[in-house]
Amino acid sequence: MGTAELYRRFAAREARGNSPRYEALAEQIAEDDELTSLIGRLPDPERQPNLLLAAVRFLGGPTDAPDAFRTWVRDHWDEVRETVLTRRTQTNEPGRCATLLPLPASLPRPLALIEVGASAGLCLYPDRYRYSYDGRPAFGPAGSPVTLDCHTSGPVPLPRNRRPSSGEPASTSTRSTFATTATSAGWSA
Repeated sequence: MGTAELYRRFAAREARGNSPRYEALAEQIAEDDELTSLIGRLPDPERQPNLLLAAVRFLGGPTDAPDAFRTWVRDHWDEVRETVLTRRTQTNEPGRCATLLPLPASLPRPLALIEVGASAGLCLYPDRYRYSYDGRPAFGPAGSPVTLDCHTSGPVPLPRNRRPSSGEPASTSTRSTFATTATSAGWSA
């Protein structure tokens, strides 16, 4: 996917309804041949819109007016490029649970989690999400509005279903091996 399309998609799928400012900036970037050319010279992983926008904010660049943003990025491109190449964004989302789940699922219970990061506790409740590893059937609470898709490589000890949720027949068990009860301080089995 080209840089312009990447920024158009970000504006439409991620920023729209969440950040009018980032939506407007991403739309402008997508239509700006000079900016898309500069961004297009970055390695693929560093072309992501949220990283570029965060780098400009980190450096004190303007994000409230698209024209001022464009001029500032162009005039400070070496600094922006260096920041994009050496920094990462922190996305606080429960998707991390999908990559972490195999380890706590293999540990003896009871088990409690303490989160010391900035994800607002979203990773304290891995038993409230559904998981699908490598296209396998999803498991987890049937009523969860969230299903996390995860692709693995190498020997990963994937969790197995163990027992049904309350009132659910054993043949359609959706609880993983590690979790039965979530608490505000973590979870335990």
